Amino acid sequence: MNKNEMDEVFTVYKLIILYMLDRAEGDVTQAMLSTFLLESGYANFVSLAESYAQLEKRDLVRIRMEGDKKFLQLTDAGKEALGFFCAQLNPLIRKQVDEWLVEHGRQIREDREVTAVYERMVSGVYEVRMSVKERGVTQLEVKLSVPDAASAEAIAGKWKEKNTGIYQYLIENLF
Repeated sequence: MNKNEMDEVFTVYKLIILYMLDRAEGDVTQAMLSTFLLESGYANFVSLAESYAQLEKRDLVRIRMEGDKKFLQLTDAGKEALGFFCAQLNPLIRKQVDEWLVEHGRQIREDREVTAVYERMVSGVYEVRMSVKERGVTQLEVKLSVPDAASAEAIAGKWKEKNTGIYQYLIENLF
């Protein structure tokens, strides 16, 4: 494959990523984007890493870490670029992306709206910050101090599974 053909392939990867971020209407984890692109056969791991780096370097996406997850967010420049080049993205690919987003929408929203991160404090204890949002509005936020990283990691890991029950418990017992 010559350089022009490679550039064209990378352009398709990047357009798919921009299109997915736009259609998802919010941040999406890099893992979810990668899952679609790899499972659909549109990209390989190396080309994806390069595509993410190029998109961030050109300020078309913003990448942020939240706990152990990397989230990508479409920037205004990314929206503008997508507006110019979206027509170049095959309609069948757009349809496939749209269908995949419908199928995985709940997981994407959950990744975005149920979070748990922890960090070591100056005092030596670990603080776990957990939250649940709905449509961007915080419904529940909890901070918990624990003595070690293993406990913090375990609590953060269980939050995704147990947050609904904890929220219901608090509502039932506080109202």
